[in-house]
Formats: sequence, structure tokens, C-alpha cells
Amino acid sequence: MAEKIKQALLVHSATSALTPEQLVIENNWLRTELYQARQQIANDLQTFERLRQQSQLDFLTQTPTRLLLSDRASQAFRQATRQHTEVLVVFIDIDRFKQINDHFGHSTGDQVLVQLAARLQQCLRITDTVCRYGGDEFVLLLPLTCEPRDVQLLVNKLLHCATQPMTISQQVIVPQISLGVAIYPLHGQTLASLIEKADQAMYAAKADGGRHFRISAMNGKTTG
Repeated sequence: MAEKIKQALLVHSATSALTPEQLVIENNWLRTELYQARQQIANDLQTFERLRQQSQLDFLTQTPTRLLLSDRASQAFRQATRQHTEVLVVFIDIDRFKQINDHFGHSTGDQVLVQLAARLQQCLRITDTVCRYGGDEFVLLLPLTCEPRDVQLLVNKLLHCATQPMTISQQVIVPQISLGVAIYPLHGQTLASLIEKADQAMYAAKADGGRHFRISAMNGKTTG
């Protein structure tokens, strides 16, 4: 579109003087071309913004994706290093989620994920991040301002918040979750290593029967 306008202007400059009627016609044509060019730019910007949001927000729960989680983790870790504080990385998995899908249907399972994500966000601060990591797994990024001994109180609060009954399509569902916790910089220096430690702790909680949490330890064992 812009190239067409450029060519028209070049042609105009290379031609002899136009009559008033021809000038009116040419000006009207240029206005139309400029309007269409502006509309195309506006449409392209809207498309770009939509794609940008899709790359940062999960399509189902509208929580941050892994890409946005990674960006926020880098910022949180740098700030924690400067302030000599810590950051919690919490790995969450819904216990027996396949049974929910099999018994109630996948649409109900999707609503469980949506409601759980909303609950976690309501339970946490605006500075915390809730990421749907994949399937029925969530990763939370929590800059820690409390004392380390208060971590268990925080995780118990998450457990209580997440496991309240849900009513979906007139069905009452009580979700159960298992959590694993890793702490920056105690258990790792990168998001990948911390998620791995938190994931291992979560599986230890599942092995205890679920609806429980474990905190990673330096020796690879878990506590909680």
C-alpha cells in the first residue's frame, strides 16, 4: 500500500501540471489510499498485540505461560540477590485429575483448571505469578518477604484455598493437590533447576498419599 502511494507521487512529480478536475480526482484517490494504509497498520497492530498476548497467557486459564514465567523469574531472582531475600518456586499437580476427566468429562476438567487458577491468584499477592505449566500442573513464583519458618504456613494456606469444593455444571467436585517447594537461592540458581527440585518434592508428596506438600532439601531429600 505504501509503495503504491510512493509510486503515485513519483508519477505526479514527473508529469506536467494537471487540470483542477484532475487534481481533485488524484487527491481523492490519495486520500483513499492513505486511509486504507492507516487501516491496514491498525489491523496489523491489533494482530501483533493478540499474538503477543497469546504467547504470554495460557489460552484456557489466562495465566502466564512458561515464557512469561521465565521472564518474571529472572527479574525476581535479580531482585532477591540484591536484597538478600529468597524466592519460592512451588510445583502443583492435581491428584487423580484423569479420574475427573474420565468421570465428569474433559469440559468439566477444563473448568476445574480454570477455577483452580483463579483461586490461586486470589489467594496470592499481585506480585506473585501463577503459571499453568502444562496439563494439570501449575508453577507458582513467590518472592519471599516472610521468614523462612513461615513457608509452611504459606503452603498450607495454598492447600486450604485450592481444595475447597467447586460446583461445576451442578456437580460438586473437591479437588486435591500435591505441592513441592524449592527456594532460590538455597536449592538452585536457575528456574529450570528449581522447578526440577520442586517437581521432585511434589512427587514425594504424592507418594505420601497426596493433598500434602514437601519442601526440597540440599541433600535431595524432602521435608514437610
